[in-house]
Amino acid sequence: MKKIRYIAYVALVIFGMQACTKDFLNLEPKTGLVEANFYKTENDALLALTGVYDAFAIQNWQFIPIMSDIFSDDAFAGGADAKDMSQWQEIELSQMTPENGSASDLWNRCYTAIYRANLYLEKEGGITWTNPANQKRFAAEAKFLRGYIYYDLARHYGWVPIITSVLPSIDAYRAAKQNTPSEVYAQAIKDLLEALPDLPASVPSTEVGRVTKYAGEALIARMYLYYNGIKTAVPQLGLSGDLTDGTTKIDKAYVQAALDDIINNGGYTLLPNYADLFDWAHQNSNEAILELQYSEKAKSGDWGGWGIHGNFSVIFYGMRNPAGFGGAWDAGWSFAVVSWSLVNEYESGDPRKDATVFNADAGNGTYLHAFENTGFFNKKWMPRNKYQATAGSRELNYPANFIDIRYADVLLMAAEVFLNDNPSKAAGYLNQVRTRAMGAGAAKNSITMEDIMHERRVELGGEGSRKWDLLRMGLDYTKSKIDASFNVPSSAPNKQDFVGREFDAQTFGMFPIPGVEIRNTNAGVLKQYVPKYQ
Repeated sequence: MKKIRYIAYVALVIFGMQACTKDFLNLEPKTGLVEANFYKTENDALLALTGVYDAFAIQNWQFIPIMSDIFSDDAFAGGADAKDMSQWQEIELSQMTPENGSASDLWNRCYTAIYRANLYLEKEGGITWTNPANQKRFAAEAKFLRGYIYYDLARHYGWVPIITSVLPSIDAYRAAKQNTPSEVYAQAIKDLLEALPDLPASVPSTEVGRVTKYAGEALIARMYLYYNGIKTAVPQLGLSGDLTDGTTKIDKAYVQAALDDIINNGGYTLLPNYADLFDWAHQNSNEAILELQYSEKAKSGDWGGWGIHGNFSVIFYGMRNPAGFGGAWDAGWSFAVVSWSLVNEYESGDPRKDATVFNADAGNGTYLHAFENTGFFNKKWMPRNKYQATAGSRELNYPANFIDIRYADVLLMAAEVFLNDNPSKAAGYLNQVRTRAMGAGAAKNSITMEDIMHERRVELGGEGSRKWDLLRMGLDYTKSKIDASFNVPSSAPNKQDFVGREFDAQTFGMFPIPGVEIRNTNAGVLKQYVPKYQ
C-alpha cells in the first residue's frame, strides 16, 4: 500500500461526520483536487484507491489487534490507572455502552472506508485508462477492502446497514436499512469473490502492501472458520448454512482448495528465524501475505486520528519511563500488557516466547509499574529508540508495519480444515510452523484441535487473533479462558487491579452500535440486538 494520502473528498455521510456544520460545508476548497476536476486520469484513480487503503489501515484510537488482545486472555488493558483509555477498560470489564469511544471510532473508520470504496467504484468508469488491466485490478482492490471492512462490521456489530453505493442525500443515509448478520457476511463474501479474478498473484517491491488474490483466499478462509464457529457459539445471530454470497458456497472443500492454492502456488515461505518477522529493518518479508504499511515520512502531528501515518499503536505497547535496558526502548503508555496466561502457554525452549514477550522485570533496567502491570510487554511492537521520529510527534510516526495475514497463519488454518479429512496432511502443515520455531525434534506424529489452538496462540501471540479463536470455540469456552487469566500469581503486589474483570457472555464478544449513530438516524432505523446493550 503506497502511503499517498488521499485528501480530495469530504464524505457527507451521517456515519462519522456528525460534527459538520454549515460553515464547514461552505468552506472553499484548499486544493485543486475536488470531485469536479478529479477522476480523470489513471493517476487520479491510484490516488483515490490509496484513499480507500488509507481508511482501511487507519488506527484512529481503535486499532483492532490491540482491542482484540485486551478482550482476550492474551493481554490486560493496563495504562496509567483504571480510568486510562476508559473505552478499553470497558472492553476488558465487559461493560461497554453505546457511548464507548472505541465503538464509535471503529464504526466511523469502517463507514469512511466504505464511502471511499463506493465513491471509487462509482467514478472509475469515467476515467481515461492508459492500461485497461489496471481498471479491473483497481476495482478488485476496492472490493477486497470493502469486503474486509464488512467482515469487521459483521464480527464487531452484527446488525449494520449495507451501503454499496453513494447515496444521494443525508436523508438517504439516515434511512439506510439495518441488515442482519447473515446479510452482512454475504456482502463481505460477495465483494471478496468478485475481487479474486482480477487481483494479481503477486506485486512488485514498489507496491508492497497492495492486495493479491492469495490475500483474498486467505481472508475468505479466515472468515469461514470464524463464521462456522460463531454461528454455533451465538445462535442469536441467526447464521445458518454455509457462508455464501447466494451463489458460491464457502464450504470446507472450497477453503481446503483455497489454502492449498496459497501453499502450493503462492511462493510464500516461513522465515528461518521467527524473531526476524518482527525486526523492523526487514519488513515485507516472504512470509507476509497482507502487511499494513506505516511510515514516519509524513512527519505526522495530527492527534485527531486521520492525520496519523505512522504506526500509532506502537506507543501504547511500551513501558512507562524506561531507564537502562541498553537504551533500546522508547517510552510508551503500558497498554495491552501481556498476561501471565499467555506467558505460561509457551513450552520450555520455545524461542517464540522471547520474540513475543519482553520480561521487563528480568532486564537490566527500570520502569514505572503502572495499572495491571505484569512485568511483561508485547515485544513485537514495543517502541524502539532506534526508530524514534526526528520530526512530527514521536508517538505517531513509528515505521513499524503490521502483518495482518502471514503464511504461518495459512498453514495453521490448513491444519484445521484438513484435521478430520486428512490427519497426516494436517499434522504436516502444523509441524512446518512448530518446527520452524522449535526444531525437527518438536514435530508431532498426530495432532488434535487442542494442539492447533495452542500452536495458534504461541505463534500469533500479541497479533490480535486470540479473541476470534476464543469466540469461535464457544462462549462458555471463551469465558473459562478469559476469567482464568485473571487468576493472579500469589507473588503479584497489585492483585487489586484485576478484581471484577471477567467476560460477560451477554455481550457475544461484540460492540454496541454507537449511540450517536442511533440518534442521528431516523427513529427506529438502528436498534441494539446484542442482549448486553439493549
